[in-house]
Amino acid sequence: MSINSDTSPAQASTPSTEVEGLRRLVEEQRKLIDKLSKQLQNQQERIEQLEAELRAKKKLKGKPRLSASLLNQPKPKEAKAEKRAGSAKESKKSNFESDEEIVIQPDSIPENTKFNGYRSYDVQELIIKRHNIRFQLAEYITEDGKTVVGELPTEYQGRHYGPGLVCYVMYQHYQCRVTQPLIYEQLREWGIDISAGQVNRLLNEEHQRFEQEQHQVLRAGLETATYIHTDDTGARHNGKNGYCTVIGNDDFAYFHSSNSKSRENFLEILQAGAEKYVLNEEAKAYLENYQLPHKHLLEIGFSEEPLAITKEDWHNYLLGKGIVGVKTVRVLSEAALLGGLTIQGRSEPLRILSDGAGQFNIMEHGLCWVHIERNLRKLEGKTEQERENIADMQGLLWEYYQELKQYQQQPSRERALSLQDKFDEIFGRCYIHHGLLNHALNQIRNRKIELLQVLNCPEFPLHNNAAETDIREYVTRRKISGGTRSELGRKARDTFVGLKKTCRKLGISFWNYLTSRLCGDEQVRPLSDVLRAKAAAKIPAPA
Repeated sequence: MSINSDTSPAQASTPSTEVEGLRRLVEEQRKLIDKLSKQLQNQQERIEQLEAELRAKKKLKGKPRLSASLLNQPKPKEAKAEKRAGSAKESKKSNFESDEEIVIQPDSIPENTKFNGYRSYDVQELIIKRHNIRFQLAEYITEDGKTVVGELPTEYQGRHYGPGLVCYVMYQHYQCRVTQPLIYEQLREWGIDISAGQVNRLLNEEHQRFEQEQHQVLRAGLETATYIHTDDTGARHNGKNGYCTVIGNDDFAYFHSSNSKSRENFLEILQAGAEKYVLNEEAKAYLENYQLPHKHLLEIGFSEEPLAITKEDWHNYLLGKGIVGVKTVRVLSEAALLGGLTIQGRSEPLRILSDGAGQFNIMEHGLCWVHIERNLRKLEGKTEQERENIADMQGLLWEYYQELKQYQQQPSRERALSLQDKFDEIFGRCYIHHGLLNHALNQIRNRKIELLQVLNCPEFPLHNNAAETDIREYVTRRKISGGTRSELGRKARDTFVGLKKTCRKLGISFWNYLTSRLCGDEQVRPLSDVLRAKAAAKIPAPA
């Protein structure tokens, strides 16, 4: 007997059909997710495009998203099995000098032993302690009533703090960046009877000889340098915004803080503390680039004689000639300062490397390739084709930059002419539907002479990284100690930061330099003499 029973479709479903249904559902959800993801991506790109157009119309500057420059990154090299150069261990006792020898005998020596010499065990130690000195100056009275008194050593005259203590305070603050409160606390813990105000005076006052040497360093550097680099940064002073400018190269560094970052201020800094306003032929050539009122040019004469040695006297001279226009005064001041910048011993104009700031664009100006390349890295591109165009131009710029570096190693006139032609070939391109890229290329073309200074002077750097490294010293000190409050404090910071950097570049110990100057000996030669001697050593002897 058979039994027939009716079953519904749901009841008739098997596990395999349920799994198949779930798979179809998952596939549908995946397709929906892909569709929504693409739609979200398109909307995001459209939003960014509209925001970019809005910023452009409103002339707003958005925060650029810049990747690191590839210009100076070394190409990857294959790994080698051998050790890198200089990694071999050196003897730690090769330069060891013994200041004290102590002989230690065994606690007990057995009978019938034979002396076998000494076993050396070297220890490096540092002794820091207070050392007060009381000078007893013998005093005598002559028959005629005059007094004869013993004379203090030169390094102790006029001060109650010895050169060792003063040197330590200055070294801690200017070399090690230790703040004044910490130096004061340290000295008090060591038993030095000194006040916080006296620590400030030791750091900031009566440093005219150091300031004079810093000016001499700049003058020697300008006379002997193949080129100089320069940069500036913010430097608050007495609660107000100011600027610090650095001038230097591989051999020296000079810092100067002021309330302005104009070209006139930069020319004043180059005068190295001895301003001269001269309207000579150099000044006349500078004025030819500006359309000044002809009546004013008739009032002034051009000669090699200084018209003024201070800014006040110069403005009085212009006022006496009836010249009061802001632009006219500014341009004439720049021309007169440039004319007064007579650099002895130079047979050609001074080459100046900068990041492209307008105040540095004088004489033979050169431009940093890293900064000009940023104009390309700032571009994002709205379409895939635009992004490819940007990437292609960055690659071509990178290859051309490497060729310039190779030229520095083996310069030749034929190679220089070839690189000039290649510059026009690479950066003379025009992209029909990419206006922003065309604008960036046009900026590069307009700065061709400044970018190719290296072809006339192979020693001229391709980038301004060295100046940024120099100015970073000031930025770090600003973050630690903040701004300056007194004019003496600002001068002292500029002076000793510059002297410290110069000593480091010349391979001179800053501690030995400070000790030599404070003791008044000649253990360390004047830094300007060292600069001139180093420059003379670089000049090849005539055949």
